[in-house]
Amino acid sequence: MRKKARNAIEKFHMFPRQAHIVVGLSGGADSVALLHVLYGLREGFQWNITAVHVHHGLRGEDADKDQQFAEEFCKKLEISCIVRRYDVKAEAKKRKLGEEETGRLLRYEAFREIAGEDGFIAVAHHRKDQAETVLMRLCRGTGLTGLVGMSPVRGNICRPLLFCSREEIEQYCRENDLMWREDATNQEEKYTRNKLRLQVLPVLEEINPKAVEHIAETAEILSVEENYLELQAAACYEAAKETAPKGEVCLNRKKLQELHPAMRKRVLRKAMAEFLSADVSQVQIDALEDLLTKDTGKSRDFLEGIYAENRYDVLVLSRKKEKAEGYQSALPLGETVVIAEAGIAVTAWTGEKAESVSENTKCFDYDKVDGELFCRSRKTGDFISMKHGRKKIKDLFIDEKVPREERERVPLIAVGEEVLWAVGLRVSEKYQPDENTKKYLYIRIEKA
Repeated sequence: MRKKARNAIEKFHMFPRQAHIVVGLSGGADSVALLHVLYGLREGFQWNITAVHVHHGLRGEDADKDQQFAEEFCKKLEISCIVRRYDVKAEAKKRKLGEEETGRLLRYEAFREIAGEDGFIAVAHHRKDQAETVLMRLCRGTGLTGLVGMSPVRGNICRPLLFCSREEIEQYCRENDLMWREDATNQEEKYTRNKLRLQVLPVLEEINPKAVEHIAETAEILSVEENYLELQAAACYEAAKETAPKGEVCLNRKKLQELHPAMRKRVLRKAMAEFLSADVSQVQIDALEDLLTKDTGKSRDFLEGIYAENRYDVLVLSRKKEKAEGYQSALPLGETVVIAEAGIAVTAWTGEKAESVSENTKCFDYDKVDGELFCRSRKTGDFISMKHGRKKIKDLFIDEKVPREERERVPLIAVGEEVLWAVGLRVSEKYQPDENTKKYLYIRIEKA
């Protein structure tokens, strides 16, 4: 077993020299064997090892004895042991999760905190754990990524015993006179993993005594194929990406549609993963695929706070923005008005003759303005005069390809429903000065 663990460490480059390694120590045979193996290798690699024991507050005196065992074992090895205590039952209720899942999340939160940004986490999953994981994922539905099971290395989480059997681990403990604790809850069938271990795997081993080994081997074979497909998906993702403002991911819709469906799903998953810390679900990917078939302007809100939109030739993903509030401010002549909602300052004044103006200033025929001037956001019924007729502001935004979520923020200089200037887009033809103009209206817009 020691040789298998060392081979895995070296093959997958788990821990560099002088690494700080946080070892999850429950007190069971698996974690005891893992800590002992790493302890035996630490001098050669100059590792700094810290054991972490998590007390879940669920098993009363037995849990206290597990903690005591872990502390005494570390004391014998002269290894630092940090204990974290949690009320898993209360935390599960708070998070609206099962106790098993909550305990797992709390353990890894503790491991990450203690390991820090530069440290590594070693956990004692073995071959049977791998088989159970694959079966669990099959039961709830999964793709190739899920059938890979647990990776030997994922981020800074490493599993040196993943290719060892439970029997090999217990034999190692006996050969090295290592005691361990048995968790009584491992025999309780209320937990999904326990049901698989106690009911399903024995039946599979009746069919084939090497069922566990073969399931784990299948996961290993699939992991190689998964790695290749992920490399291809990464290349396709980069090829489909287009220049985007900060906080957005823009993907060329045509390039996405040209991909094989299997590869397109992986690319979309990568795009969603830019915004999610949790795994991306198949439901989310299916929703994005469906959106790709829709017309421009169609969008989709995800519960996770992600917004997706077909913006002409690109699929745009971003964090969902709060809807902009409408705003409206009168523009008294000769005064500068700050429009905080738009981040601009607007100054309007009149003159008897034409003046040279800068790029951020527009000139209009004042005598044609019949009503009070306002700077505001769009309203239903707004329109702007063109050379031939007039156009709804809504249609102008569509023609100018203004993103849907930005349309409320475009400042409009307006009189009633008629827009003189859609800032950054177009000025009204109706209000342009001509040979009959006697009084000129100037409007300057600057960043506030």
